[in-house]
Amino acid sequence: MKGKKGGGYIKFNSYPTDVPTSWADDHINVNYILGISLEDGILKSEYFIEEWEMPQGLVLFNGDGHTWIALDYRHVSSEPPIVYIDNEEEKIIKIANHFDEFLEGLYTEESEPFDEVEPQMEGYSKEEFETLIQQDNVEEISSVITYLSQFESDVDWLSKQFMKLSKHPDKYLRSDIANTVWNFLTYRLDNETIHEFIEVFKNDTDIDVRMYAEMIIEKLNYSYEDLKRDLGFDYRVSFSFQDHIYHINDHSGQWHLSDYEFDLQSFSTTEELLQQATLDGKSLEEIWGNVKIL
Repeated sequence: MKGKKGGGYIKFNSYPTDVPTSWADDHINVNYILGISLEDGILKSEYFIEEWEMPQGLVLFNGDGHTWIALDYRHVSSEPPIVYIDNEEEKIIKIANHFDEFLEGLYTEESEPFDEVEPQMEGYSKEEFETLIQQDNVEEISSVITYLSQFESDVDWLSKQFMKLSKHPDKYLRSDIANTVWNFLTYRLDNETIHEFIEVFKNDTDIDVRMYAEMIIEKLNYSYEDLKRDLGFDYRVSFSFQDHIYHINDHSGQWHLSDYEFDLQSFSTTEELLQQATLDGKSLEEIWGNVKIL
């Protein structure tokens, strides 16, 4: 969960753009906003600006190195516009006149259902993926790792393959692996394995990969106090408990504790949810030490 002061994952994932970007023809991805934190929040903007040779006067609040979203103070002292930065294309694109306009424009871009995506990846058995690794087919490996991270049930085998790839000479592949571990595998891996990945990522020569190590650590350290704070900012929270996935979100004027199929419990306010929601007969506060953030 990003940000120790005011930041966090948000219940939206996209912002519209008038020009095509590396994300899509009409939007960019936005799934978190950095908080005010010296370790990994917006106060670290100067470090990333120097590392990626970006102009001074930007305050970065979302990004992965190759692309960023930022407050643009280069020509103003207050009410800065919001810009999208593409370091690969060396472009800076204005996407909103101010931060409030940016927040109001956020929305959820629906991804393709799994039953539409899966047939495109049929045929990638364990043996075939290992063959791709042996052939060092970087492009095809990158195209399939997200799929495997979601559909491969043998997590022990998958983690061994990803560990090999986490030390690959290609920094972009290493970054893809780090992103995939952070995004899809943190909650599925045992403590020993996830800490092994963290150490590998922390010692990588690429800043993107090192950043994912910090983000994984944040997920592991996500506390019940963090949960209360983020619900106060209307953020969506998803977590794993006893090998089941649950979501806390709001819709239709109520807060819901749900799984992938059903709303299990519904409440009028976040306070009611925190006080009354239960899993396995225990309150959220009682179980929180045994949950894993997605």
